Amino acid sequence: MNMAKTLVMPALVVATIVSGTGTAAAQLPAPPPLPELPALPPLPSIPLPELPPLSLPEPAAVQLPNTELPNLELPAVTVPEPMSVPLPTMTLPAPVQVDLPALPSPPQVPTLDEVARMLGLPPPPSEPPAVLFANQVWPSNQVKRDAFIDMSNEVVVGWNNGGQQRMVLGSFVGLAIGCVSIFPNFMAGCILGNLIGAGVGAVAGIDEGNPKARPSLEKFLATPW
Repeated sequence: MNMAKTLVMPALVVATIVSGTGTAAAQLPAPPPLPELPALPPLPSIPLPELPPLSLPEPAAVQLPNTELPNLELPAVTVPEPMSVPLPTMTLPAPVQVDLPALPSPPQVPTLDEVARMLGLPPPPSEPPAVLFANQVWPSNQVKRDAFIDMSNEVVVGWNNGGQQRMVLGSFVGLAIGCVSIFPNFMAGCILGNLIGAGVGAVAGIDEGNPKARPSLEKFLATPW
């Protein structure tokens, strides 16, 4: 019982205070209205004094001095003539003749025969290679040997007169045609085309360079073996 009173009494006191406060706040009178502020008086007008008129004096005429320069006569300046100084003459001594020792003569170059003898080799042949080849191949056929030697000489003349240039040109043309014609195996085509073009160009160049080359070839082929 005492425990209930202890818990209920504070709650009743708090409720009474709260209810009394709300009633008292509702019964307070409204505040009086604020008094109106007084209006400010207008600013006084201060009269400004009138300024006297300002009169500037007229500018005085200034006379400039004479700006013309006076004529001054300059004195004549005489330049002296340059003095001619004689230069001394120098006499060079005569060159001294020096006798140089005579150079030794160069050693004599040995000939092919001497080189062959020193090395123990047989002496080089004195005949052209075409003659040696003909003597080895046709030792008993003088007509065939003469026809072969004549053909070799005519071919050499045609080779020197244009065969080399035509061979180079033919090799380039054959190389280009061979590389293009045999496309899958272009390496073999290039080699074959180069060889065939060089051969055809050499034959055409020799024929044009020496018209006697073809008749000599035909004569060699027609000669019996």
